[in-house]
Amino acid sequence: MDTFNNNDNLRVTSGMENNWRITSKWAMFFAVLGFIGAGLYLLGAVAIIPVFRMMVSMGTLPEPIATLLGSMSWFFVLIYLLAVAAMFFLALFHLKFSNGINRAINFTDQNSFEIAWRNLRNHFRLNGIMIIISIALYIVLIAVAASIGASAMDQLNN
Repeated sequence: MDTFNNNDNLRVTSGMENNWRITSKWAMFFAVLGFIGAGLYLLGAVAIIPVFRMMVSMGTLPEPIATLLGSMSWFFVLIYLLAVAAMFFLALFHLKFSNGINRAINFTDQNSFEIAWRNLRNHFRLNGIMIIISIALYIVLIAVAASIGASAMDQLNN
């Protein structure tokens, strides 16, 4: 088995090329799904504020949550749109990776190969950032829910 060090050139085998072609097809599949999903979520963003307002006006939400949704609905829409933008960019990085790998293999283009892998790296970087933000939001939401639950229990006991 060949080893890699900085002084040697990497060797591309036919098996590697085949794996890259298969990977690029899957990346294209996920890119298309990502664009469709981002479009559907963007359409859903149009309905968020009216739904929030309807829920608040019907009185179906507890008072602290209704007040929060009523006063900060635009903030929630902004967060939603940022998530849709992130979803779009994840799909875009998949698309650029897929196209770059295909171009690199078909035309033996080293620059396309490097750009393709940079796009895959950017995809994982953005995905990691989104996961870290999601974990932080879950922790904050759990703390807020616990606080609201504790205050509700205090009101019931008094």
